[in-house]
Amino acid sequence: MEIFLFSLLKIIVAIGLLLVSAIVILRYYFSHKKQPVQIQPQGEEQRIILPIRLQACERIVLFLDRIALNNLIMRINRPEMNALQFQAALVGAIREEFEYNLSQQLYISSKAWELVRNAKEETIRLINTASMKVSENAPSGEMVRMLLELVLAEEKSAVDIALEEVKREIQKSF
Repeated sequence: MEIFLFSLLKIIVAIGLLLVSAIVILRYYFSHKKQPVQIQPQGEEQRIILPIRLQACERIVLFLDRIALNNLIMRINRPEMNALQFQAALVGAIREEFEYNLSQQLYISSKAWELVRNAKEETIRLINTASMKVSENAPSGEMVRMLLELVLAEEKSAVDIALEEVKREIQKSF
């Protein structure tokens, strides 16, 4: 019986050592196991994305500046144009600028992008309103005068509102 107990004790000690060894190995494995591969650590991601977002905001600010009626009029107006040609040129320039900057919506908030779109639509609406108030064959100068009257009647332009939101977004980044 003594031999049996001694053999049983050896088996129990061997099993215990085996269990302790397995626990130590498993703990080591799980503590040193590689973490799931991340695309980029947060700091690295921020370092890469921030310049892209800033560049997108710069492009949006430039777009808003280019569609502001006072700048748009100065850039597009030609004395030989009549009101209808001037209207078409203004609306065409706005739509072309917008299409060129369409991809920038990926880098700004939905709210800011909505305000940018509203600024575009409001500017086109003002142009169309002014063109309805003058005859088609009137010189572009008459339409310019009408546009400036409409702009002065506004409390705050949609372009200015969108510009403020884009600036707020830039400030949030820092």
